[in-house]
Amino acid sequence: MKRGETKSNAVPLSEIAYRQIKSQIVSLTLEPGAQIDETAMADSLGIGRTPIRESLFRLAAEGLLRVRAGRGFFVRDITLDDIKDLFETLMIMERAAVALAARRIGPSGIGRLERLNDQFRRAWQCRQFLDVTLANSHFHRELYAATGNDFMTSYLNSLQTQSQRMAYICFTRPATLDLEAHAEESIRDHHELIARLKRKDESGAVELITGHIRRFREQVADYTAPALLDLGIVA
Repeated sequence: MKRGETKSNAVPLSEIAYRQIKSQIVSLTLEPGAQIDETAMADSLGIGRTPIRESLFRLAAEGLLRVRAGRGFFVRDITLDDIKDLFETLMIMERAAVALAARRIGPSGIGRLERLNDQFRRAWQCRQFLDVTLANSHFHRELYAATGNDFMTSYLNSLQTQSQRMAYICFTRPATLDLEAHAEESIRDHHELIARLKRKDESGAVELITGHIRRFREQVADYTAPALLDLGIVA
């Protein structure tokens, strides 16, 4: 089998490339503003150029990469305006999503949220920061899916993709009591949110997610913006 091909029952190579490159973007291995060297990326992943390009276009569609005519793909910058705009939108959209989820979620959805929150807790205990970021993202994506609204889910998933880099920066700042408290509080928030969704407590669930987003926004202000300034990658 040639490089770039895949067996019918295997994960497509474009999907493997997508996951690997996205992980490098979220973890800042590929820093904001960096140009993607497609040849070097293909060599490092052992994957042909065609699936690499397919994955890059997919990441560009998600907003993690920018395409510049005649120059190729670049990792999207993070700016203070991005942070402000993201949280304004998350506050509106996640509150609406939680309200719908409270009406529509069933036992299987509750079970998935419980398992994802447990993954988040275990990743935090091990201080596996990329896993912490991914587990938190998976929890919120499952919450969006529980709305039963494909348009809302798709848009919120896009916002969640953008927030992952900010969350990762938060969790990889030097550990402090505040950061410890934030992680533990997030786990408790998830647990209590699940309990309110089980009870179909729509107003209580919306109240909880409002505080959850507000605290995350404060942590981003405390940790992410200074980190970006230190790296010289924020405007």
